[in-house]
Amino acid sequence: MNFQKISTIPCIVSSFVVSSIFPTSAAPTPLKKEKLQIVFCFGQSNMVGLADVKTAWYLTQPQYVPPREACLTKSRYFDWNFYWSGANYYEGPRKAELAQLVDAREKSRMKWRQRVRGDNGVPWDEAAWGPKPDQKGGRSVMYAFLDKKAEEEGIYKRVAEILDSPENKFTVSDAYNELANREKEITAEVQRVREIYLKDTKPEDFDAFDAAVAAAVKDKSLILKVGKNAAFPDAEKHRATFAEMAKKHLNLPIAQRTRIFGYGAIAGSEGEGIKSTTHGPLSVGYGGAPSLIGPEYGVGITLERLVDAPILLVKCSWGNTSLASAWRPWSLDGVETPIEKAARESFNKDQAEIAKKEGREFTPRPSPTPTGKPGWCWELAMPQIEKVLADPGKYYTGYDAKVGYEIGGLVWFQGYSDLGNPAYGELLAQMIRDFREKVKAPKMPFVCGTLGMVGFKNAAFTNEVNAGMLAVSKMPEFASNVGVVNTAPFYPQEFDLLKQVRDSYPADSPEHKQAVLMGQRAVSEKGFHYHGSAKFFLLNGDALARKLAELMAQ
Repeated sequence: MNFQKISTIPCIVSSFVVSSIFPTSAAPTPLKKEKLQIVFCFGQSNMVGLADVKTAWYLTQPQYVPPREACLTKSRYFDWNFYWSGANYYEGPRKAELAQLVDAREKSRMKWRQRVRGDNGVPWDEAAWGPKPDQKGGRSVMYAFLDKKAEEEGIYKRVAEILDSPENKFTVSDAYNELANREKEITAEVQRVREIYLKDTKPEDFDAFDAAVAAAVKDKSLILKVGKNAAFPDAEKHRATFAEMAKKHLNLPIAQRTRIFGYGAIAGSEGEGIKSTTHGPLSVGYGGAPSLIGPEYGVGITLERLVDAPILLVKCSWGNTSLASAWRPWSLDGVETPIEKAARESFNKDQAEIAKKEGREFTPRPSPTPTGKPGWCWELAMPQIEKVLADPGKYYTGYDAKVGYEIGGLVWFQGYSDLGNPAYGELLAQMIRDFREKVKAPKMPFVCGTLGMVGFKNAAFTNEVNAGMLAVSKMPEFASNVGVVNTAPFYPQEFDLLKQVRDSYPADSPEHKQAVLMGQRAVSEKGFHYHGSAKFFLLNGDALARKLAELMAQ
């Protein structure tokens, strides 16, 4: 198999705002298409969608700006608070040294964990290492012990010296200033999304909505949750009820010409658990539960405004799934990419040297062998996709078989499980080729949403996943039909600091109360999945749809 060279682009992208051929100041002229447009939405947990609809309340508020004094505080230990997170966005000549220190911290923690557990038959040496921590004390006891050891090794002191050095051109103060002003960079995007999704909606409307939902749940006319891996009774009925309530109270639209077929970790009447199936008119509620959304809602509603055609979204998504394994392309079954091979050989060499020094045997990691199957996500998804393509009329009311359908494109929002994988670009390029071949659409538009939790402008494309996406989009074969949306501008990074603010002020202070309010009204996934922010997913979906429509128009 021939692999084109993928260069991981260690670039700094100057534009923080997603661009589009469609103007933001006036309604665009829709792209006219006669055939049913089938658009795929694939990815992991952030495509599953875990943002509670009620958190769209944040779109009716000005951006929350955490108090400066709380954000700039340096904790004693490297706990990834706002100061220490500067290790991720440092700008200066000692970047490699800083990365080595962060790696040294991880290795230190691993080393001391192994010694506490007695791994490799090495007994605890109290004379050399001091008292052994009580493993029954839980995570807080162990973390405090690990931090103290790293501090004794001088790791934290050296990291701080680099972050505080005059050579650092992006300090914690600079980071705070960027965070505090981030919404000014996306004013047009926020205004457009408010107009599309929450037209004339006021903050108090969310109170009425919450009360109506609570009453319906109480009288059991609305079911929003079932047990883990349990079948969801009448999922379509309860989703429709919830969507109508969201439309009535919040003006969240229900699509007119866009429908969706969902399979995977989704509430559906067919199947159960992560093998559930559902379909119907696109509305809120096609995330991981009838009250949740992912990118699909923003993609479908905005795409309907930009493309004058019937549209069928086909969404398949599962959490904790990597491109290297679960989404691995068919043609790479038992085949290593050049970068994967180099990484495996380097790992084996390093581990063999460590084992030799420690006087123990090491079994090298072998090259992969064919399994006869693609990654398990494709194994589950393809029969569903083939079912839809064989009979689109079953899933799109009013489908005209004489006019037919065409593949409108694919939206890909995945990558968290591949962080640290230098071969991501190679894998993504081959996945695009393989899927296009499967659905017989050699020029199918393909849009990637980057991992946006990197937050700052200077870090937007520095990780392997985002750099890989960008590299693929610049390859000659993909330059005109693969697009990348930088989702970092939409990430509600201010919510990373809520705990830090709460811990910095007394419970009766305005600062503490405001942080608590934001956690209650604007966040539904604390610390994960873009904080479960409906604002993020509406902005993200809108941007993905605009990029897809741009590619469809070419």
